[in-house]
Amino acid sequence: MKVCQLKFHVGNFDDPMLGKTKVLDVRLYGTTNTPGTAHIGNRLPGEIERLSAPTSTVAYDFLSIALAVTAADSFFQRARYGEDGWARNFELEIPLVKPAAWNAVRIQLEQMLRFLSGDLWSLSFTGGGAKNPSALKTRKRRVANLAGVDAVCLFSGGLDSWLGVNKLLAQGRVPVLVSHAYTGDRQYQNRLFRTFKGRAERFSANASPLRHEGGGMDTSMRTRSFNFLAYAAVAADAVFQLRPQNGKVPLIIPENGFIALNAPLTPRRIGSLSTRTTHPHYLVTMQSIFDGVGINAVIDNPYRHDTKGEMIKASAPDAAQAANAMKTVSCGKWKRKGIQCGHCVPCIIRRSAFFAAGVTDVTHYGQTLVETMNDDRLHKRDDLMSMIQATRAVKTDRLRTLAMESGPLPLHAPERQGWFDVHERGLYEVANYLRATGVMT
Repeated sequence: MKVCQLKFHVGNFDDPMLGKTKVLDVRLYGTTNTPGTAHIGNRLPGEIERLSAPTSTVAYDFLSIALAVTAADSFFQRARYGEDGWARNFELEIPLVKPAAWNAVRIQLEQMLRFLSGDLWSLSFTGGGAKNPSALKTRKRRVANLAGVDAVCLFSGGLDSWLGVNKLLAQGRVPVLVSHAYTGDRQYQNRLFRTFKGRAERFSANASPLRHEGGGMDTSMRTRSFNFLAYAAVAADAVFQLRPQNGKVPLIIPENGFIALNAPLTPRRIGSLSTRTTHPHYLVTMQSIFDGVGINAVIDNPYRHDTKGEMIKASAPDAAQAANAMKTVSCGKWKRKGIQCGHCVPCIIRRSAFFAAGVTDVTHYGQTLVETMNDDRLHKRDDLMSMIQATRAVKTDRLRTLAMESGPLPLHAPERQGWFDVHERGLYEVANYLRATGVMT
């Protein structure tokens, strides 16, 4: 297996051998034009300053690690560097301010990243890392006001995150909404933000990885949630530094349990087709790492035992709220044509959820499911056919096995049962919708 080696730097490059060895040199929090090198996170220090509050060194070190992982995941294509076109072997050398704190959890971190991405990870932490930027510099751009903020919430612009933020605001909470501002995402995130009723602050950033003369970028991005959590950890730690007497800050991840578990729909979809971005094992491990290094955040997915349809129904949307819900984006392929495809797994779950909640779905999709079923192109029908096969496993012994094949589940009996139950109810939601559309009997 090929080894993908990356060495990360803080500050300007000055080694004449940069870009001329098998090691990819990457600059953190800056830019470079040196051929054969790369950079990432050049705008992040400025975005963190906009939080207008200090954050701890350990939280900023976590961001440096997350950026390094994102760089590796982006710059080395699975098809070219992965064994059997999938698993890659990474060796990363990352400068930190407090490497000792992270060396104590290094093995746990490597194992967690392997679970998340399916790759092999070897991390080496050295000194001389980037120091967290001053949060008190005067800037003309609007800064966040963290006074009174009591939580941090991931806000992707998807339906679940939109529902989660609405519920927080209805409860009188004041969250910081953390967003990945990928190309194209910021526009609809801003549009949805204007629909909220209540006070919420924002932290939005883009890692902007760029490799010079290195070939194409990998688009599978299995570690995107790791970077997302790093942004949230920085924001949560900034809130904590202002009011440590209030204790650790809630870090809320609004994601329905059916898609968080993301059990393989069929035996052949285990691994490469089963993402684990909000899987309970991943989030429990991340919490353990946070506790181990002293990041003052408590990860919570309050919807882990709810289906997407149950989330919508509980929100009891009126006509205006239902119309705003249609502006959310669930499809992972929408950027290709600017519309949600209608036939991928997230689109099928979204359509089934609106049907289960009794809300008319007027989202503009690229295809109806009947059109998908009749499409001659196999790749267009693959997700739908897998969904049909999965729903037929309901009430069989195989159902629980599939749930556990997605990864380790909590040992606490009620919590574990909650995951089994939401998996079954989620499949029922999908099955009912597929029957109603006539693509399944």
